Amino acid sequence: MREPVRSLTYLSALRSVRSVAAGILFIVFPYMVRELLHGSLFELGIMYAVAGLVTAALSVVVGYMADILGRKASLYISSALLVLTPIVMLIKFDLATAFAAAILGGISATGSMGAGGVGGVVGPVQNAIMADLTHRDNRTKFISLLFFIGSITAAAGTLIGGMFNYREELLLATVISAASMLLISPLRLPDVRARSLSMKSKVNAFKFSVTGMLNGLTNGLTVPFIVPIFIYVYDAPRYLVGEVTTAASLMATFSMLLAPKLEKTLGFLRSIYITRGLSIPLLLAFPFAGSFWAAVGLYLAYPTLRVIAIPVQQSFLLELTPPEERGRVSGYNQGSRLLLSSIGTFIGSPFFYLQDASLLGIMPLYAVPFMAYAVTMAANIYLYRRFFGADEIKLRRSSAGVEA
Repeated sequence: MREPVRSLTYLSALRSVRSVAAGILFIVFPYMVRELLHGSLFELGIMYAVAGLVTAALSVVVGYMADILGRKASLYISSALLVLTPIVMLIKFDLATAFAAAILGGISATGSMGAGGVGGVVGPVQNAIMADLTHRDNRTKFISLLFFIGSITAAAGTLIGGMFNYREELLLATVISAASMLLISPLRLPDVRARSLSMKSKVNAFKFSVTGMLNGLTNGLTVPFIVPIFIYVYDAPRYLVGEVTTAASLMATFSMLLAPKLEKTLGFLRSIYITRGLSIPLLLAFPFAGSFWAAVGLYLAYPTLRVIAIPVQQSFLLELTPPEERGRVSGYNQGSRLLLSSIGTFIGSPFFYLQDASLLGIMPLYAVPFMAYAVTMAANIYLYRRFFGADEIKLRRSSAGVEA
């Protein structure tokens, strides 16, 4: 087996095993907060927000580690955090350890597993490794496959998350996340390291950080509350929420296999404009669904539109970034996204404090963050066009020159 293919296989296996453990925690955590701590939806939102703030900072740190210390060392360190998460919850589960577990595992993005939710701090180093092992012509394809494999195994984890009692789920998550670290050693990676902390691609790092911020804000205002709305507003049982989440994850997962075709047909930026633009009416309609199954119908469509262009966006980012700076630019992009996601969750949480409250008697109070999502996502789409339109033209011309 050729070395890059061999390492890509191990990287995919690592992502898969981690994702099963993450999927279990993804479902179990909010139920434990509700049933064991009697926490409200508002309190759960605060936990997600605090965890997101810390994960944002850690993403930037891990990005620097990937470029300065090397890919493998940073992968070991960042992967260990997910192992500690269920251990902390097993030792004792109270308000303090719930916050600690959420922070260690990055449990801050309920509903967005495909975008690097639970344990997402490893994202920057995984992105850098993926770029090291691929080239422009096949990068989107391999990124799509990596997301596909990771997301489908995360869906398996969410399904498992509704099957056993809490202690059994946490023990299983501990064993699985620990086992994933055994797959790091066989990776054979180029020794790509930065010679200094300064960066040549500061302008693009800034642009990707700004778009990451707006993307994160849309996420934080709504996504962490979608599954809890099923739990608190519609009082759906855990097994049913696990099945619905699994179905949505599977639909989104398979859609990502279309990313290379999407990129070839529409190009980098139009892939982002169209798919994320179509998500706006779905999220506007969600708080007005009126019934559990109507809300489920909207939820099933939303993750697909949200994630289908992620491999295209990641490939675009990595192509515009020098190899020795990819960890840091990915870290800034993810860190800025998670930072604003946390702020969005802080902003959105009060609107979910009283889930039966209404605004002016015409709509539920929690509809307000969904309306803010629409405005922010529209601004995000505009900035992608403003910031990266010229870069896409250059890449297209460069590719045409190579092919000629």
